[in-house]
Amino acid sequence: MTGQPSNREVIRETLTSSVASAGFWSAISAVVGFVATLAGVVLVLTIDEIRNVSLTVLIIGLVLLFIALVLSPRAIAMFMVGRRGRFGANAIVMTLAFLLIAMLVNFLFFRASTRFDMTSTRVFSLSPQTQQILDRLDSPVRANAFFIPNDSQNSFAQQQAEDLLNEFQRRSSNFTYRFIDPQLEREQALQYGVEQYPTIVFEDVESGNQQGVFNYSEQDFLTGVLIATGIQQKRVYFLTGHGEAFLTRDPATGETDPNGYDFAREGLLRDNYQIWPLNLKQDLAVPADAAVLIIGGPDQDLSIQELDALMEYMLDGGKLVALLDTDSPGTYRQFLRRWGVHIFEESVADIVSNVAGELLTPMVQKSNLQFNTSGASGIPIADQVNVAFFPGVTALTLALPPEDLPPFIQYDTLISSTPASWLETNPDEVEFETETDLGGPLDLAAVVQAGGTLDGQVVTNPDTVAKLVIFGDSDFARNGFFFSSENADLLLNSVNWLAEDFDLIAVRPKLVPFRELVVNQRERNFIKWSSWLVPPIIMLIFGVIAWWRRR
Repeated sequence: MTGQPSNREVIRETLTSSVASAGFWSAISAVVGFVATLAGVVLVLTIDEIRNVSLTVLIIGLVLLFIALVLSPRAIAMFMVGRRGRFGANAIVMTLAFLLIAMLVNFLFFRASTRFDMTSTRVFSLSPQTQQILDRLDSPVRANAFFIPNDSQNSFAQQQAEDLLNEFQRRSSNFTYRFIDPQLEREQALQYGVEQYPTIVFEDVESGNQQGVFNYSEQDFLTGVLIATGIQQKRVYFLTGHGEAFLTRDPATGETDPNGYDFAREGLLRDNYQIWPLNLKQDLAVPADAAVLIIGGPDQDLSIQELDALMEYMLDGGKLVALLDTDSPGTYRQFLRRWGVHIFEESVADIVSNVAGELLTPMVQKSNLQFNTSGASGIPIADQVNVAFFPGVTALTLALPPEDLPPFIQYDTLISSTPASWLETNPDEVEFETETDLGGPLDLAAVVQAGGTLDGQVVTNPDTVAKLVIFGDSDFARNGFFFSSENADLLLNSVNWLAEDFDLIAVRPKLVPFRELVVNQRERNFIKWSSWLVPPIIMLIFGVIAWWRRR
């Protein structure tokens, strides 16, 4: 037919009329403005590094929405009063109400003192040790956190530090904190001696004592509080010179030997102790400032002079942790017998409570009543310890019948095996022999408090008694097993009790576990594409179903 416009002309006229109309530009402005506003809000709330760009996008979106309103006020008004407009307004109001309620609930939970830590290892809860110390702060302590704002390299560390400091402040009214920009407040940074950032300086406000911390764990913060409040650092000595394990960390690579006590030393340092080695062959005396002496797995005998020096220290009210094994040298066994303790030479096997079927590695569990707590003995070392294990442990017992024990020697079992245990005389064939093997329960660790020895020597210090915490195993505290179960807490709590730092006897803060999902390339691609495609497809299916039902 002639005289009728072609399709191309119709499309051109339609586009020309649409472009010339205010409604077209109003719709374009509304769509682009809505998208820009939404994107701007999301960017402002999530990415601090591009805040200026995010605000610019947000402002552009709001301007475009305003332009859409100006160009077609009547269409917008009709839409708002129409059915779709009312439904849309109701949806917006309900969404805003939901967000407001969520914000209000979040604010109330933030202000409340109750916290719900749903993590498996309770990594976001302050440990009992930290709570005890914060509850007993009797002077104001302030943490001065020197961080550069908006520093992308340290943003995670700053958030981690702020979360932990906030928990400290919530726990104690005597603890406060503040963040200081060391670039803008240079004088204040110099006043606290801060030259590298980030740094947190814990300060006793009344005395002025300060302690800088460069790591952001709960234990490091707790150490900073202890030193700032003026608690004197006591000295703990490790006996050396007889094959005892001590420090093995390579200064170049940082690697440690599984048989060393590097982790034990670091744990004691975090508990605010000074750690020193002691070679009695050289010094011939235990220093007078020794709060605790640790003997860790010796394999060589003491000389007569060294044994005399050790006895002199104990008779002056010394405090000793002895980590011995089945093959401990004879002089150490003789030393313990003078304090009323006999240590066996056989390994303990336990058929009921052990590690992965290894009968010669007994596992000690509170649920089996294998820990002797302060309720029975008055010794709180194991009060909050639930599980520990001892590879190749031997047993302890009294050196003479209980009725013959002098009244000035008190022997208390600290840890015992189950009744289904025994002393294995043939480690090549681990099996209980009623004729030769001594059955359980057996003492794996014990505490001795004595005013003298069995051979008549008396503690010369009238204000105290000699105290010994004796373990039939030295491996549980070595690097290879120190962080297994709660082995670390057993050793550190023993030192705390002997040093009379009773506030420190608790379960230490746990490290944040690192969990990683390991996948191959095919699994990675499946996760990526399914996360991109599956949600839109599901929404499309629901949309089609809704359209089909309403058509």
